[in-house]
Amino acid sequence: MTFLDRHYTPTDITAAKPPVVTIVDHGLQNGQRLRATMFIRTPIASATGMEQLNGEDFVIQQVTANTFELWDEVSGLPVDGRDYTPFVNNGLAKFTLTGPTLPYENIA
Repeated sequence: MTFLDRHYTPTDITAAKPPVVTIVDHGLQNGQRLRATMFIRTPIASATGMEQLNGEDFVIQQVTANTFELWDEVSGLPVDGRDYTPFVNNGLAKFTLTGPTLPYENIA
């Protein structure tokens, strides 16, 4: 039996309070939890920017078909990303669905 977890690659993230993440047709819902990974510090060639998100867990809010906001999982407040480094879309950065709402699919 094999399980598949869900990863999402952003195409844009605003340096705002809260940051707004764009991922076309993501299928996520308000209140789901995501962990940010593979956000790489600039100026190297594989940089993604927004390295301040790396390794952090978030609750998503204000979900639309293509966007969502990042809220702090612990405080329940919007993340303040106004001083974060600008996002660079190079396809490396990922958000992974976590927590009790993690949907696993049996692909065996």
